[in-house]
Amino acid sequence: MFNRLTASCLLVQDLDQSLAFYRDALGLEVEFANGNFFVKFKLDGTPLMLFEKEAAAKMLFPKEHITQGGGVLLAFQVDDLQTACAELASKGVEIFEGPKATAWGQTVAYFKDPDGNVWEVSAK
Repeated sequence: MFNRLTASCLLVQDLDQSLAFYRDALGLEVEFANGNFFVKFKLDGTPLMLFEKEAAAKMLFPKEHITQGGGVLLAFQVDDLQTACAELASKGVEIFEGPKATAWGQTVAYFKDPDGNVWEVSAK
């Protein structure tokens, strides 16, 4: 039934703050933005989109379906994990775990976005 993820959408409290985090700290390129409601980042494969929570609730579905952040883990792969972590730290992103080797043989580090969503960055 489900065989392809078409988008990763995060509902954020403060779109300007999250836009600055994803654009400036993580270096993602904005593909499209719609005022204080929506931002789509240009990525290979599945796009990442941010929706401002209040605006999304008014337009998409009843407000009671909006939850607090922190229930999502998203992952990026990079060529050089140590360099990526140093660059993130230089931009004020706190790596709260790692870099470390996992039991399954991957090297990973973890940080959070302004809404508490957890991001994993790993070596290819």
